[in-house]
Amino acid sequence: MPAFRRIIAFIASAAFALTSATAFAERINFDSAARDSRPIPIFQGKTEYTDHIYGELQLPSKGSGPFPAMVIMHSSRGIVDTIWDWARMFNDMGIATLVVDSFTPRGLTESNADRLTFPAGIVDSLRALKVLQQDPRIDANNIGIIGFSRGAMAAMDSSFERYRVGVLGADGGKFALHIVFYGGCAQYAKTTDSPILNFAGTDDDFNNVDVCRKDAEILSAQGTKIELVVYEGALHGFDTDFPLQTMPMIQNFKNCQMLQSLDTFEATLVDGRSLNPEERTRYAQNCTGNGAARGGSRKYAAAARERVKLFVADHFKLQR
Repeated sequence: MPAFRRIIAFIASAAFALTSATAFAERINFDSAARDSRPIPIFQGKTEYTDHIYGELQLPSKGSGPFPAMVIMHSSRGIVDTIWDWARMFNDMGIATLVVDSFTPRGLTESNADRLTFPAGIVDSLRALKVLQQDPRIDANNIGIIGFSRGAMAAMDSSFERYRVGVLGADGGKFALHIVFYGGCAQYAKTTDSPILNFAGTDDDFNNVDVCRKDAEILSAQGTKIELVVYEGALHGFDTDFPLQTMPMIQNFKNCQMLQSLDTFEATLVDGRSLNPEERTRYAQNCTGNGAARGGSRKYAAAARERVKLFVADHFKLQR
């Protein structure tokens, strides 16, 4: 083959590889909360849905539905290839996926991700649930959520009744299961009772694994079915194939051991000591540091995918 034809073939192949992830995706537009939304108005049901965002819906290639579905919430990196890898895995299992893009429609990227509050991201996930519940191709009673880092906050906190009722109403349905990757441990509340699978790494600079253990203990004591999977030596983003990246100036939370109830707004440390509002503010200011690392691990990425497959297959009652 002449050289120029080989070049053209390579370009065509590369273009196909880049577009194949979304080749069969259907864009679903919906309204969500303003990017600067705060918890209290959401809890009070006073959210104004002024931001217009979207997700990419992909149905399994086999079967006629209605299909179980997973809402997928991205990290501060945005929608990277790993997100599409997860979507393909679920699609291959016979599960529809809705990959929510909280950034692009709002003009956000990783560099200005802090302009989107975590509560706004939680609303994004619950509004995505509502969209899927109304789609006849989707089994409305079998819709789960998985989230990573920033998206993990949505995956965890969408299980809290205060958020769910504030966005969907008391009779608005709920996620059937929640899968949380390296995030979402520092807050707790009464949940919907749907099961939670939480992954954490011992070397994650953005979270404290002892806080995750205490959070799981508190939620379990109130009757929530929660399992915490801890990987020794895993960094933030361990499920990706990204190389090790050190970020000397970014804020870390590895020494922060405070938890807060979203039902009472009381704050405690892992050792059980309660903090008054002044102590809480002072502690939050002093526990953070600078410097963090993130990066993938083939071993833990593979292990996590197998664990997720089992969890989802069990709760969606899929054939293995």
